[in-house]
Amino acid sequence: MKTFRVLLLAVTVALIAACSSTPSKPTAAAAPPPPAAISLAGNWVLTIDSQMGSQDSKLALKQNGKAISGTMESPQGVVDVAGTLEGKDLKFSFNYNGQGVELRIDFIGATDGQSMNGRAVFGTYGEGTFKAKRQ
Repeated sequence: MKTFRVLLLAVTVALIAACSSTPSKPTAAAAPPPPAAISLAGNWVLTIDSQMGSQDSKLALKQNGKAISGTMESPQGVVDVAGTLEGKDLKFSFNYNGQGVELRIDFIGATDGQSMNGRAVFGTYGEGTFKAKRQ
């Protein structure tokens, strides 16, 4: 009878040990960190190519989250620019008064943080392209 109790106790302990140890779940591989947000803050050389030729301008930008703002200096003067950056897609614009005609110029393109390129829309007067390099 004593042997039976010892055997029963051993089986019970083995069952409890087996039930309490659950296999560990494999851990999922850690996701790679998200890419760093692109910053456009700083000074740029902006080149606009249009039907009128090519023109370089200085672009000084500030950034607050997705909002970008700053100034553009060209031979025609200095204008304020404003726009947005969402991921790599950027949009910015400025208003220009040339010989009494108010014109909004929109820039739509992409950036990697060191360069920009895309198209420039001159209101109803057509389109061109632009590119910019960080100084």
